[in-house]
Amino acid sequence: MNQYQIFYDLHHQAQPLLIANAWNVKSAQIIEKAGFSAIATSSGAIANSLGYNDGEQIPFEELFYIVKRIKASTNIPLTVDLERGYTNDPEVLNSHIQQIIDIGAVGINLEDNQGEDIFLKKLKSITKYLTQTNQKLFINARTDVFVQNLDNPIETVINRAKLYKDAGADSLFVIGLKDLETIKEIIQAVQLPVNVIGISSLSSVEELASIGVKRISMAGILYSAGYEKINSLVKTIKEENSLSKLY
Repeated sequence: MNQYQIFYDLHHQAQPLLIANAWNVKSAQIIEKAGFSAIATSSGAIANSLGYNDGEQIPFEELFYIVKRIKASTNIPLTVDLERGYTNDPEVLNSHIQQIIDIGAVGINLEDNQGEDIFLKKLKSITKYLTQTNQKLFINARTDVFVQNLDNPIETVINRAKLYKDAGADSLFVIGLKDLETIKEIIQAVQLPVNVIGISSLSSVEELASIGVKRISMAGILYSAGYEKINSLVKTIKEENSLSKLY
């Protein structure tokens, strides 16, 4: 079974896919060694680690170099946070998709924060390209409805989910969710596997599994938590004028 099929099947099992987000080779290798079934990248974490702000401020070439090194240094399925595609040009977008496929990655996240219409154009362009070239790539359609505070957010997410599924999305990633009841209502109304971020109020894998969540991401939270510990450590070393906390 190839890695794409393994990754696809992980979204259709009884237990949700718990996926950790890497930002460099070392973090990806730690995730693999810990026993996770797949690795996702965090565009925000990669950008921040290289001194860029999130939101496609990092050039695609620099992002791709990190992604390429992660894939070359690990052995489990890798999905790439592609933000908005790092372009509005369909030909350039398809070139980005091909590069991601060529290194062996099995999936992408694609965001709709430019609006439903632009997102659908990009999604349809990608799926058309995949069909024409007889290739597969798992597309996790991220909707920013809740974080953008759009009107009637639940209804809007449900409507978008149908459109995105019809356009070729493989799963629905809803960010900004904070409670189980809202997630449950969305899951019951859509026909795509639903991906959420495991924030502090949604940290129980068991609870999320019980309402039908199929994928749980960490986004940039793992990155932030790790560097917060480093921050605390170096402050202590400086304040105590001692390296003892390193040992």
